[in-house]
Amino acid sequence: MDSRLNQGQRHALTTALRQAEERLRQTESWLAGVEETGTLYQRRLSLDPGQLIQAQAMIDRSLEVIRELAEEFDLSPATHDLSGAIAAQMTVTWADLVDTQSAKLGRYGAVDSRLAGALDPQLVELQDLALNLARLAREDVP
Repeated sequence: MDSRLNQGQRHALTTALRQAEERLRQTESWLAGVEETGTLYQRRLSLDPGQLIQAQAMIDRSLEVIRELAEEFDLSPATHDLSGAIAAQMTVTWADLVDTQSAKLGRYGAVDSRLAGALDPQLVELQDLALNLARLAREDVP
């Protein structure tokens, strides 16, 4: 272990570099043309070919510097189990869906009496699915 850093400094540096690397790799996937088209959203990138080349060069250099620093200061990689992230996201999704049931929409104005029958059963189904997915993600793998 490199003696130029104490434990707190090592942790802070490792965390900052790890987060930078994760963001750079996400940006890299967006630059590669990964577009998303959902039912209620779309994600696309509006850069011209010259900008794409420049951005990729900056990402490549950034990742190289991160590798150099990790090697020089003997920083260890961490493994992140995505099941925890899935569980957390689905729990937040469940809470958001609960907050959009017809009775709670009253905070935005008068609620049409027909809304509960048309909206709530499907929202409850989505809530149950989100909660079950969160539970599934939390289960121990044999």
